[in-house]
Amino acid sequence: MKYVLLVSHGTIAPALHETMRLFFVGSRSDLLHANVDAGMGPDDYVKQLQETLHVVGPEDEIIVLADLLGGSPLTYASYVINMMGMLEKTVFLAGMNLPTAIDVMLKKDTTDIHNLEKEILNNRMDGLMPFTLPALQEEQYECI
Repeated sequence: MKYVLLVSHGTIAPALHETMRLFFVGSRSDLLHANVDAGMGPDDYVKQLQETLHVVGPEDEIIVLADLLGGSPLTYASYVINMMGMLEKTVFLAGMNLPTAIDVMLKKDTTDIHNLEKEILNNRMDGLMPFTLPALQEEQYECI
């Protein structure tokens, strides 16, 4: 199985996980999260990661989506995944957002994780789009 692990500071990962339930109707056993809360030390976070990743077996693969490149959540996730002997079966992507998470979930089961990583990186700007309103005519401002 291919697992998606969301990691973050604060409530970003659990909130994104909960939001993903709206798009994928209910709970998914292949979508996991771990987050660093205020006052949480490294040992507590490592323990949380180990508990979260206990479902991952040696035949599985992991796609890690992190909030911040070089942050503690990503750094410690890579440490735990390395201790599991899963580095070669894992890809790490920083700067997670809802469009990227949805894209990963939709494509992960039909694409090799390394090709998926390249595809996601090539399309990463798709999640950030300008929103503009058409120019309004002066009469559109009049009150009825």
